[in-house]
Amino acid sequence: MRSLLLLVLICAVAAGAAAGAADPRLVYLQKTLKANMVTTFKKQAPSLKITTVSCKLPADGITSHCKAFFAVGGGKGYYPVTAKLHDLGGKLTWTARSPKCWSPAKKTYVSC
Repeated sequence: MRSLLLLVLICAVAAGAAAGAADPRLVYLQKTLKANMVTTFKKQAPSLKITTVSCKLPADGITSHCKAFFAVGGGKGYYPVTAKLHDLGGKLTWTARSPKCWSPAKKTYVSC
């Protein structure tokens, strides 16, 4: 029992350390993109709520590919987003493509 508790504690500490090691550029990109999208969609689709934004840092340092997850009514889905951050800490431009919605029947994302 003690060894199991020790193992759980070690795993929890390791997970916390890994989570705290997020790249600040990625955190900035995701936070800024979410804020911009919330502002845009508040005007265009007031009932849609952007929940989380997940991005991968680009290899070229310019264009990121992201998923902006949303909830609306009883459904959920995500927008595939291409984001560009111009200059360090500078202007962010983004383009969202057609959303993908969760299909409980197919257990996958499909076109909305």
